[in-house]
Amino acid sequence: MAEKSTVKKGGVPEKKRMKTKSIAEAEDRISQLPEAIIVHILSFLPTMNVVQTCILSKRWKFIWFSVPKLFFSDTSTTAPKFQRFHNYVDNCLEHRKRGLYFIADSAVTSFKLQLKCCLRSKTRSLDKWLNFAVLNKVKELSVDLNPGKGKNYGYYYYCLPRIVVNLRALTILELSGIELGYSFSFPCLKLLSLKDVRLADNVKNDVISKSLLDCLSLEKLFLTSCHSLSTHHPLQVKSSSLKFMKIRSDVSLQVEADNLESLVIYRASYGELNLSACKAIRKLVLYCCDFRMTDQLPVQDLITSLPLLEELTFDNSYCKWQFEHLTISNQHLKSFKLINVNCESKMIKVVTIKASPNLVSFGYEGYINCSISVESPNSLNGKFVFKDHHHNYDTNWFISMIDFFLSLNCSWNSLTLHLSSDK
Repeated sequence: MAEKSTVKKGGVPEKKRMKTKSIAEAEDRISQLPEAIIVHILSFLPTMNVVQTCILSKRWKFIWFSVPKLFFSDTSTTAPKFQRFHNYVDNCLEHRKRGLYFIADSAVTSFKLQLKCCLRSKTRSLDKWLNFAVLNKVKELSVDLNPGKGKNYGYYYYCLPRIVVNLRALTILELSGIELGYSFSFPCLKLLSLKDVRLADNVKNDVISKSLLDCLSLEKLFLTSCHSLSTHHPLQVKSSSLKFMKIRSDVSLQVEADNLESLVIYRASYGELNLSACKAIRKLVLYCCDFRMTDQLPVQDLITSLPLLEELTFDNSYCKWQFEHLTISNQHLKSFKLINVNCESKMIKVVTIKASPNLVSFGYEGYINCSISVESPNSLNGKFVFKDHHHNYDTNWFISMIDFFLSLNCSWNSLTLHLSSDK
């Protein structure tokens, strides 16, 4: 006998109505989570998307007040859209300010601002927003600005207000596209990122050097495209807590960091590199570097002077100085990668890897007319990427490739080969 369904008002069977309700409840699993987990999930979203969740239900109406991270991003490039965005941020911060008085756990710990174009006319707004961050004693601050055209068609760099130095509990500071006119001291700072930061006319490299010295807990440092750094005065990085550093700037570099484990230098040209006080480095990456090494400190001596070095990447691309013969020697070296795609006259012709008993991985990216010799008692894992785009991969090329691998004079555990053609 067929099962009977009770029909309610409107002609919808009771069984079907209950089934639809159960499906809806099953799909809304997020609302069933504890509020702490919901807040954590929302903290990864831009604030504008977080605020929109207040219309979902009565429960969600005030959840956004408890999200500790504020992230405002504007990609507009026209004045009307600028103004709408600025009005939105003002309104949102005003609501969060009021929420501090009637909602528990509504503190703001992170403030992130991202603008595609920064105009001089909006300086007051930026000052007000950062003042909000300071009053809330945020622990994470990120200001990413794209300098807009200002007076006389020059680019305007927003000058970071001095009130920021009051953030004594700051652990993360990321600045991009701003002007820095003073040194700072953040005793709890763990990560510092300065990208496209311009130094004011009355300050020099020692402003950054002094700031780094006063950040006693700093572990990660990123310096990228800081064009106003003087190439005539070395940038001194002194820190006993620093573990990771990445720099991309045309500046002389002197590093004194006893606990530095990883160093990445990208296109740090026209300068001398001094790492004599960094004996703990385990990973060294030299990308497109153009060092004016002294006779006492060539590249190979630099590598040998790092007793704990395990991973090394050397990129010869666009290097203006000729390394005819590169010798790599290190007792603890486990992995070495060479990128040798410079022009014909500047590429490295001969590479010798010796006295590396722990070497287990070797990678090469470049042209095939390079002679490489590897001295290792281990079977290596190799990866080769040949950049001979102009070749037709004829018989002569394959013979050259065989000669290339024979010159390596080592055994392989695994080997992968990548070419620019399927021929």
